[in-house]
Amino acid sequence: MSDISPILALQAAVDALAAGAACAASVMVVADHASELSLAEQSLIASWATHRQHEFATGRLCARRALAVLGLDGGNLLPDGDGVPQWPTGLVGSISHSRGVVIAVAARSADYSLLGLDLEKTNRLRAAAIRKVVHPLEADFVAGDQVKASILFSLKESFYKAQFPRWRTTGNFHDLALGVDMEAGSAQVVEIDARFAPDLAQLRFGFRLVDDYVVSRCWS
Repeated sequence: MSDISPILALQAAVDALAAGAACAASVMVVADHASELSLAEQSLIASWATHRQHEFATGRLCARRALAVLGLDGGNLLPDGDGVPQWPTGLVGSISHSRGVVIAVAARSADYSLLGLDLEKTNRLRAAAIRKVVHPLEADFVAGDQVKASILFSLKESFYKAQFPRWRTTGNFHDLALGVDMEAGSAQVVEIDARFAPDLAQLRFGFRLVDDYVVSRCWS
C-alpha cells in the first residue's frame, strides 16, 4: 500500500470507533522498525523471518504511538506464552495487521475491562471459509455476500482478542452469533456458547468499512 490516503482513511475509521471512548488508536504501514524496539524485544525476534520481524516491530511501535496519545509509556510489550502482548499494569490494548498494514488501540483498564481490535480485507473469503465463519443464525444476513461475511469474521476476531487475555477461552466462529446493523456500524451478541463467561454477551461491537478493509472493535 504505497498511497498514503488509505492509511489516513483507516486512521479516521479507528479514530471514529474510539471517539469519546477514552482510548486511542494508531495505523501504520509495515516497515523495518526493529531498531526502535527494546533490547528484550529485539532479542525475541532476532531469529524470525524478516517479514515477521517487520510485522512485530511495526505492531509494537503502533501500540506505543497509541499509548503516547494518552500520555502513557508502553515499555516492553513482550508476548506471553500464548503470544498475547503483555500490556503494562493498568493498561489494555490490542494489535492487528493485515496485508502490510498494522493497527493498534490502547486504553486505561480503569476505563475498559476488555478491548479487542481487528483489521481484515473484505475480498479474501471464499465459499468454504464463509461457511466456517457464519453461524446458522447469521446465514440470512450474509446470504453468500463476501463483504458481510468478512465483517462477521472481523467482529468475531475482535471478540476473541478482547476476551482471550482474561479467560484464555478458545473457540471457533460458530460459538458466537452476532446481529449486525450495517447502517450504524455496530453489532450485538445474539447467541454465545456456554463455555464463555456470561458477561461476554453484553460486549459492545463497532466496525467501519474503508475501501476493501474492515476494522472492528469489541469492548466493555
